[in-house]
Amino acid sequence: MKEIELKPLVLKALRETSGYSVEEVAKKLKVSKEKIVSVEEGKSTFTLTQIKKLADIYKRPLVVFFSSSIPKLPKVPDYRINREKRLPPQIYSAERRIYYLSEKIKELSRKKTQIPTFSKEISADELAKEFKKYLSIELLKSKKPEEILAIYKKILEDALTIIIIEYPLKADDVRAFSIYSDISSIVLNEDDKPSIKLFSLFHEVCHLLKKKHGICSLELEEQHQNIESYCNDFAAEFLVPLDDLKIEIKKFEPKSNKVINQLIKIYGVSKQVIMLRLLRLRYIEKEEYEQFKKKIDEESERKKFGRRSWDKVFLNRAGNLPLQEIKKAYNKGQITYYECLNILDLKTKYGEKFITS
Repeated sequence: MKEIELKPLVLKALRETSGYSVEEVAKKLKVSKEKIVSVEEGKSTFTLTQIKKLADIYKRPLVVFFSSSIPKLPKVPDYRINREKRLPPQIYSAERRIYYLSEKIKELSRKKTQIPTFSKEISADELAKEFKKYLSIELLKSKKPEEILAIYKKILEDALTIIIIEYPLKADDVRAFSIYSDISSIVLNEDDKPSIKLFSLFHEVCHLLKKKHGICSLELEEQHQNIESYCNDFAAEFLVPLDDLKIEIKKFEPKSNKVINQLIKIYGVSKQVIMLRLLRLRYIEKEEYEQFKKKIDEESERKKFGRRSWDKVFLNRAGNLPLQEIKKAYNKGQITYYECLNILDLKTKYGEKFITS
């Protein structure tokens, strides 16, 4: 079979920016590691069949393999505790996806993200209060976590002109990441529970308010990473304000084991967030929290999905703001129906539901 010459540096860059090691690619292509290294050094070549398979593996258009170079994406800081652990390919795919989406929305809508400016010296708690005033909203309570999440997403997208999508990140140590740019964006881990996504959302909002971005694992107890601790404190105060929590606790006095479950229902956040807030108020003892923490360390905090609503899945992957702007562009005749599907990465049946309906 005829072999095709490609730019060695392009091939290496495509592999590295797709999150794959030489060993992993060799295994998937069913060739030796030496073959991959040889091709990337320009000493050997791939067949067209192998190139097509690589395009599928890397989730890249075939045409990019024949380019003289590939565009460089801005580097996103990695705030994970275990930064030495290699990020999975899905994170790289999500980064490319959100950059492409934000560039398309900027091009079609001519809009820009509007991030308000606050004092750099302000505490996380004060920033949460000031930001809530800026949004002119009341605290959302006593609703299902998925309802609270959907409402806050819409509020934030409209107020800040940011993209919020969900994506299958396939990483145990990545809860979310954010990109600060002309059209800023937040990517939540599709596989997390709504209560965890809710906290992740406001953690990433805090990054944007600080004019920063990053890949985050959201270790709630870590104190040595200043920006991560700050963003955790912001999210906790925004979703479970201590002043409001004190009022709610009084309704359940005397203290009982049912209090925590009731508070989870009221605020829609995870049990760990509630426990940490109660610990801060000294409503529970450190030993009680440690026992709880030991238990959740042994159990998975991820939701085991049964049957999914694929309409919701693809709607969340597309995002409210992109869908809104793409529909506008389509109705104005700026783009074709096929381009809509391509930009939003939608199958035809979902395009009919979301774009033309």
